[in-house]
Amino acid sequence: MLKVATALSCACVLIEMASMQTVAAENVPQALVGTWLAEDIAGRGVIDNLQSTLEIRDDGTYGGMAGCNHFTGTFSLSGAKITFGPAASTRKMCVPAVMDQEQKFLAALRTELSWDVEGSKLMLGKSAGAPALTLASMAAGGSGSVDIAISVPGAETVDRQQVRYDCGGKTVDAEYINAGPVSLATFTIDGNFTVASNVIAASGAKYVGGQYIWWTKGDEVTFYDATKGDNDAGIVCKVAS
Repeated sequence: MLKVATALSCACVLIEMASMQTVAAENVPQALVGTWLAEDIAGRGVIDNLQSTLEIRDDGTYGGMAGCNHFTGTFSLSGAKITFGPAASTRKMCVPAVMDQEQKFLAALRTELSWDVEGSKLMLGKSAGAPALTLASMAAGGSGSVDIAISVPGAETVDRQQVRYDCGGKTVDAEYINAGPVSLATFTIDGNFTVASNVIAASGAKYVGGQYIWWTKGDEVTFYDATKGDNDAGIVCKVAS
């Protein structure tokens, strides 16, 4: 039995990979290789702001983030057919809606599927022709950026402050933007760029954006992921020296 320890949210999680295939796929088409983001699962869509990803590698292995847990395995190819072997995954629990999408995403990968790449989309279908997964290339968006200008009535100046934090071993760059009644915080966590808006809090400054809560108190920030439910203890971030 092969056991792999992986760090996730500052905790070590044991993954057991007892029944995994070890035969790598040969001659993996470059069109398949890359990281793909689920846009639809079995024709029923996906949850906004929740990323279920599939990374297909040219060494015959695959992996990704199903929604709550990371997973990994090997796959085989036969023409336009792809078979994903049993996946090992971490064992965190998130809120029911997140776990439901994760289970449907992983279930869709457990059968032999047809594959077809159309532009920046990867289409995975069941043997009967029904769609299993529609995914978009995460490289298709490129590495560019755009500037957004917002007019804030009553504001005469804009104050911007950039701060670098150490969040449980991860470096996170945050920017605080204040203009009149508007107070925002921007940051990037696990590749997800987030704009969070200030909301009422009993103490400190609390920002909420997407699935994340960014709560500053003095020189520290506590970072929460709402997909982990009300019991999430959060990650404490300290100003990096």
